Amino acid sequence: MKKLLLFAVALCLSFTFQAQVTTPQPSPFSKVEQKVGLTDITLEYSRPGVKGRKIFGDLVPFGKLWRFGANKNTTITFSDAFTFAG
Repeated sequence: MKKLLLFAVALCLSFTFQAQVTTPQPSPFSKVEQKVGLTDITLEYSRPGVKGRKIFGDLVPFGKLWRFGANKNTTITFSDAFTFAG
């Protein structure tokens, strides 16, 4: 009976310790903020994890449209009006 009780307590403790383990997100979110002159620039993105896969040419075929980011589209915001290449 004592062995069964000891086993049950050990089993319950193992579940408690396992529940406290935190692992990194597979596609971590990142945010970069920079002030350039008087303009604030913010870039938000999720970094996709490769995990041993071939990404370009296999998971993302060549010649097809694809989006930056893993969980949602990458966004860039400016505090003032901004024009690219012009």
